[in-house]
Amino acid sequence: MTRIYTPATRLDDDLWLLDLNFQGEPGVIASYLITGPQGHTLIETGPGSTLNALEHAVSAAGARLEDVTQLVVTHIHLDHAGAAGALLRRVPEARLLVHPVGAPHMIDPSRLIRSATRIYGDRMDVLWGAFEPCPAERVTLLADGQIVTCGWRTLRALHTPGHAWHHIAFHDASGDLLFTGDVGGVRIPGAHIVRPPTPPPDIDVEAWHASIDRMLALAPKHLLMTHFGRFDDPERHLGELRRRLDEWTEWVRQRLELGDDADAIAQSLRERNDADVVRDTSDATLAVAYELATPSRMTVDGLARYVTKRYPRP
Repeated sequence: MTRIYTPATRLDDDLWLLDLNFQGEPGVIASYLITGPQGHTLIETGPGSTLNALEHAVSAAGARLEDVTQLVVTHIHLDHAGAAGALLRRVPEARLLVHPVGAPHMIDPSRLIRSATRIYGDRMDVLWGAFEPCPAERVTLLADGQIVTCGWRTLRALHTPGHAWHHIAFHDASGDLLFTGDVGGVRIPGAHIVRPPTPPPDIDVEAWHASIDRMLALAPKHLLMTHFGRFDDPERHLGELRRRLDEWTEWVRQRLELGDDADAIAQSLRERNDADVVRDTSDATLAVAYELATPSRMTVDGLARYVTKRYPRP
């Protein structure tokens, strides 16, 4: 089945879903545009490799990139915040809003880039593009519970670790919306499957459980996912995320105890997950989008690191 790329989808009068068409695949990485008379807000910038797609999507929504005044990121991983520095250079009135632990790495991303380069090697530029530093004077730190005004909306920042210690979800109480970042999992439009993205280095399953509980306690009507889109069944969605997180963690632990290496575990996980997608949707093309959003090897590496720390062998 051919998946259709739509740059901008209107969710409300002032709210747009922007598809960044990552690696030429629709429905993998989203940004959200909130428009306002005093300036626009972007929730997630995406990576540097999708900067042109982001600008195209903003234009398709009837807005101008130069009118963006706030860049709000859920965390500093390359697929969520990699384009922030380039956007600040191009849009001199904008500011970056980020968790205090993530801010130093946005100001000086050299350590983050070195770490990612060890993982992705010569694919770094193709996958993620440039990651430019952000001027320190244009970075705002977000405390837990802090309010961010976006046009007529107010978002409350919720520190929600588990996927990353510096992760923030954003709750719009008036709109019954929750921008989940990665702590809300990965789900591709047209599918019911919810996957936990578990890359190294700081996966913490217990903290993730607490973050899921915190999100459920808000009882939002809509989850706005970076990977990917709006979903209107938050209780089922977050319940499946919790179940699959626990299932995958235990499965990786058992495979490691049997002596399997990460490559073999990742290959088994991908085969198993691809089959799940086909059973759920009868559409094998969705498996490609899922793999781009939650690479099997990154999933296994993150869970293996967690399991090794949590259950050390004698």
